[in-house]
Amino acid sequence: MKKILLTTIATTLLASSFGGMAHASNGFSGSINIWAWNINLPPLQAAAKDFMKAHPQAHIKITQSGHDNIYQKISAGLVARGKGLPDASLIEDDHFDSFVKIYPSSFVNVGKMGMDKFINRFPNYKAKAFTYKSHMYGFPLDGGPAMVFYRRSAFAKAGVKPSQIKTWDDFLKYGKIIKAKTGKYMFGGNDDDGVYRIMVGQYGKGYYDNNGNIDLKSPVSVKVLQRLQNMAKAGILHYRASGWTPSVRDISSGTIVAIPSGVWLRGTIKLGAPKTKGDWGVFPLPVNGDGDVASAAHGGGGFVVFKYSKHQALTYNFLKYYTTTTKAQLGAFKVGLFPTLKTVYKTKEFNAGVPFFKGQKIYMEAAKAVHVVKPINYTEDYYYANIEVGKLLSGVIFTGKGNLIKRLDQAIHTLQARTGRKVNQYK
Repeated sequence: MKKILLTTIATTLLASSFGGMAHASNGFSGSINIWAWNINLPPLQAAAKDFMKAHPQAHIKITQSGHDNIYQKISAGLVARGKGLPDASLIEDDHFDSFVKIYPSSFVNVGKMGMDKFINRFPNYKAKAFTYKSHMYGFPLDGGPAMVFYRRSAFAKAGVKPSQIKTWDDFLKYGKIIKAKTGKYMFGGNDDDGVYRIMVGQYGKGYYDNNGNIDLKSPVSVKVLQRLQNMAKAGILHYRASGWTPSVRDISSGTIVAIPSGVWLRGTIKLGAPKTKGDWGVFPLPVNGDGDVASAAHGGGGFVVFKYSKHQALTYNFLKYYTTTTKAQLGAFKVGLFPTLKTVYKTKEFNAGVPFFKGQKIYMEAAKAVHVVKPINYTEDYYYANIEVGKLLSGVIFTGKGNLIKRLDQAIHTLQARTGRKVNQYK
């Protein structure tokens, strides 16, 4: 009797961890395929193993591919009305609109399937990033709340404390001191507009406003561009070649010592500069106090389900389990992802000090930041604005060549011609 009772309890607990549904008739049978890239594979595969153990009639395949390749294949598959597409795929926040708003009939409204009930388990900005027409059309996963990663040794040598950098003017002021005393740059730049997006994102601004109008000449945008230009002229920004490899090289060589970035950079630093263990720390983004907040979205992703899937119920139930279960998201956290499932922030593992960062509780700092991030309207035309702003940065802002406002107007004209969107006018 005791053995039967224990078995019954164990079965009940296992079933409850998957939402209380444990029968093939409830969507736990079939074979599905999910696309994802590198770091996401181990926790996904572990979660799939657990799920299949509880539901033997389900088979879940996780296929690895680079994110650029995934986007190319998704684009081709959508045009071909589903040919070659998997059941679901990982995509980044800023690509969600580019796919779902252009091909809404090709994606499953997972909100109506039940995901809308979980919307409050995620930070507001993250939930909105995967919402279309008031419903969840995706499963939020990792987030990229931005902070500043800094080299302790360079700051100490210059006699600068992170607590002294409260505004972006302070960032410039103390950046010049650090450069003069150590020869190190604060951060680097090329045609990647990540720092620009972080700084305007602190105000809840982006390339476009909430109505989808081009907003590159807003007072906030112009102020940020001018501030970046001033940093470049002051010599605290290292202008480098395009691409990710030069960025990692700057980190590993110690060329740059104060990097505004999404929290995911911790993994890049650890892998790209393992000998710098103990020399890194983080502090909040500087604020100007005129409507901005001490963080912004910089990276992050989630999953979408294609309507061409023959097993939508199974795909939904597995991804719901993976993204809304603390255990599964702790697995994602342990490989380097930053979960946006709020319950993870209460766990012992999440609140522990990080040895590589000299015991600093950087994840707790990131959790504080994630709750103040403002949502951004990326729109279907995010890609085109990203290109134009990148050209502006590499052609004018970071090089000091040409007139900023004139080149900004040219970028806006090109973007308007390409997208047909209205342009916000400011005096």
